[in-house]
Amino acid sequence: MAMDAVDKHLVCRDHALIQLLNPPFDKSDMNPGYIKGYVPGVRENGGQYTQGAIWAAMAFAAMGDGRRAWELLAMINPVNHGGSAEGIGIYKVEPYVLAADVYAVPPHTGRGGWTWYTGAAGCGCTG
Repeated sequence: MAMDAVDKHLVCRDHALIQLLNPPFDKSDMNPGYIKGYVPGVRENGGQYTQGAIWAAMAFAAMGDGRRAWELLAMINPVNHGGSAEGIGIYKVEPYVLAADVYAVPPHTGRGGWTWYTGAAGCGCTG
């Protein structure tokens, strides 16, 4: 099942992020367009692109898999990145605003980016 592959290959529980794709386009001759211009693990190039992460949570919910839907939503929730000094030091952006992306490669794994920007904040309201 496709969503099992999403869970296995794109959900990074150790870092509370959901990648858009993996691996990033940095060692491939394939050219997916502008996303290859981002450094590996940032935005659409292998990082968490939050609009896609929201859709993954919505897909699990639509399938009736409430456990994984809630788990993914908890990973995306910015408040959960600000629950400790360590979490704040990693996330580095406002813990009350959904970040458009979260970086997925060292040394910036888990760092939020482009706050106050994402259209993903309204995704849950369009049901």
